[in-house]
Amino acid sequence: MADQFQAIFEEFFRSPTAGSGRERRVPMLVSLEEAASGASKVLHAAYEARCPTCNGNGAPVAGLPGRHCPVCLGKQRVSHERTLTVKVPAGIDDGQILRLAGQGDEAPLGGGRPGDLMIEVIVAPHPRLRREGVNLFVEVRIDPEIARRGGRVKVPVLDGERMIPVPAGTVTGASMRLSGFGAVRLGAEPLPIPAEVTADPYRSRSVEGHRGDQIVTFTVEASIADGMEDRLDTRRSGRMQGLWRSAALGVALIAAVIGALVLGR
Repeated sequence: MADQFQAIFEEFFRSPTAGSGRERRVPMLVSLEEAASGASKVLHAAYEARCPTCNGNGAPVAGLPGRHCPVCLGKQRVSHERTLTVKVPAGIDDGQILRLAGQGDEAPLGGGRPGDLMIEVIVAPHPRLRREGVNLFVEVRIDPEIARRGGRVKVPVLDGERMIPVPAGTVTGASMRLSGFGAVRLGAEPLPIPAEVTADPYRSRSVEGHRGDQIVTFTVEASIADGMEDRLDTRRSGRMQGLWRSAALGVALIAAVIGALVLGR
């Protein structure tokens, strides 16, 4: 394993030699599920190679002076496209680069090795899950009755959904950690996430050595009773304010009448 990683490391950081083909860079969009657990993607990548018509010299076959090859128009090289199946390593993150050796431009005539293809991984946002490193985060809204009495709710995970228990007395902001439901640690064995929240598919193997966790944060929805109570409180407050305004106006009128009588005398 150590020798394999050393070889990958040397291949990844190897500098192009003089006369080698040009390096190509392309983006590759992957889903959060593909990045977190690994996948195979089909990628179409352009590259340049020596013109087969003029064999890279830019002149027509007859070699007539002043004339260019009708295919490459004297540029000596033509564009091609190759279809590649790219293995997305489990645990790769947004912005990381995959290098495919020799899949870039062909070397110049009489030159060295072909260039490499540099693939920038772009992880598409997930509608529910948010990733930080190897851990995933999700917010789940729960009914106030379930929050009060306890129960079970569905939560989204990497391969679908799971039912998880909600403890009685759960409040907004409370969280639960689902061990082993996060992204694979880059370079680790891509074990599947547990089939159930209470299951332990890792047995004697450490979860921390393979996958991160998923943290579920609960938000308790406002109940109808709470909404009615809020509206009643608002109405009560409005009535009290109205009574105070009426009382204040009454006092002001009485004071004005008394003042007028005093002045009249």
